[in-house]
Amino acid sequence: MTTLQTIDFQTLHALAAHGDNKTAIRDVIHYTYFTDEGDARNFAKALFAKGFHDVALSQPAAEEGDQGFVVRAHHEGTLIPADIGERLSTIRELAELHSGDHDGWEAALMLED
Repeated sequence: MTTLQTIDFQTLHALAAHGDNKTAIRDVIHYTYFTDEGDARNFAKALFAKGFHDVALSQPAAEEGDQGFVVRAHHEGTLIPADIGERLSTIRELAELHSGDHDGWEAALMLED
């Protein structure tokens, strides 16, 4: 099921308001947070197997004592709701399965020609 959440619609509307061409293929970056490194590693492997690329695991706030982990992953696609929705459904299902919290996504603005 390709369900978009309110935050996804807000992001899509904000991009559209700036003239985004939702049919343009672009790099979309996802951020998912974990408390357990093993869960984060297993999630990263599962994402890679589903076609996500440049999957990276890090500890963004380790210097401040935060023990959490973040997995950043990319996919190439459009921002047509069915397309981005399918990818978001996949990543959110995998995040839930691996005890993670998908915190959002970002994509470059692609202007209409």
